[in-house]
Amino acid sequence: MESKIILQATLDEMDDLFNDTQGGFSIRYCERTALEGDNATFKVVVRHGDKIGYQDGKTFDCQSFIEKFDDKKLRAKNNEGEKNKISLLETDVNIAEQGFKGGLSPKVVEKVLKVYGTYHCKDEKYLKAVIDSEKGKSPPKKSKKLKEKNENEVALNFGR
Repeated sequence: MESKIILQATLDEMDDLFNDTQGGFSIRYCERTALEGDNATFKVVVRHGDKIGYQDGKTFDCQSFIEKFDDKKLRAKNNEGEKNKISLLETDVNIAEQGFKGGLSPKVVEKVLKVYGTYHCKDEKYLKAVIDSEKGKSPPKKSKKLKEKNENEVALNFGR
């Protein structure tokens, strides 16, 4: 649902509202109509949830706009998701991948990342995420029978 409203705010407040994507509203269009000192008046087209209803032609200041259009539950949910999200750096993932391809264990790869990785590697959660990432998955461990078979083949090759 979209509403065409008049918003009275400072330029900084308007910039913050325009860039806000977490609160359940989206400012689609704004046009400054008047400027008096720090305060300005804007014609705004805002997309918002249906439960608010049409607000066409109404005038809001920054605080009343937030009270009317901001969905606190949605904002809390979006902020919680951002806190738990860990973005991995490609260089760290590449180091882990090379280590696993070279046959290193996860503990050794962790130590290598602490030395040669980025400064993020000092955080234990980050290290665990890098090691557990899809690129950083260690190859499946060989079973005892397969190890014995390989050792026997190597021993047989030396005897020939």
